[in-house]
Amino acid sequence: MKRLYPLTLFIVLAVAIGNCASTEDTVRTQGGSPKINTSSHLAQIESIDSELKSNPTDETKAKLLLRKGRLNLELGKYDESISSLNQISSLKNANVNNSELNLYLGKAHIGKNQYAKAIQHLNQSEKFDKNYNSVERRKLVVQSLMAEKEYYHVLAALTKAYHKGNQKKDEFFYETAAKSYLKMGYESKSIGHYQKSLQVANLGLEDFPENETLRSIQKECLEVLQPEGKL
Repeated sequence: MKRLYPLTLFIVLAVAIGNCASTEDTVRTQGGSPKINTSSHLAQIESIDSELKSNPTDETKAKLLLRKGRLNLELGKYDESISSLNQISSLKNANVNNSELNLYLGKAHIGKNQYAKAIQHLNQSEKFDKNYNSVERRKLVVQSLMAEKEYYHVLAALTKAYHKGNQKKDEFFYETAAKSYLKMGYESKSIGHYQKSLQVANLGLEDFPENETLRSIQKECLEVLQPEGKL
């Protein structure tokens, strides 16, 4: 049996659900990223490559590589992005935003399904600047932990991200917390986890009644908790 999720952390999560700040969440995760102009990105990369061939200073080269890494990341060219970004560390006089650099590396490794490496870079990004794109970064950490099936750590990361006004409660929070408890219920065959999953799904549906994911989780939990003929 997998380790059980402590009741105390669930209570903290419940408090976070009820007491999160009301600031608007405008961050888009990878799945909700805006469409890009592919031809424009490719033209910019070509221009950067031309500039890199002119033997610029380390500072200029670092900025060009950072920009190239971001453009390739947005194009879904994760290997090319990582290659460009990793070259920056070899420059003696590079002067770039290391929090931004590690955020891009984290995203690129997520694109390659290399979640452990992604989490390392995302944590490094936070160490360099805890406020830089903090909402997006925390969500990426949670997504990576979810992909690694580290449900205990998913819930702990959610608590950190949404505790006492860090972030307004949103569909991402409710869906991820409810899914985590549901998965833990599958693995441990624990009725308690199904109950917690249902509780979070119900709370989420109060704010987002049209959310199909929460509705589906609610249905799955009820099928376990109230099987036909045993209501």
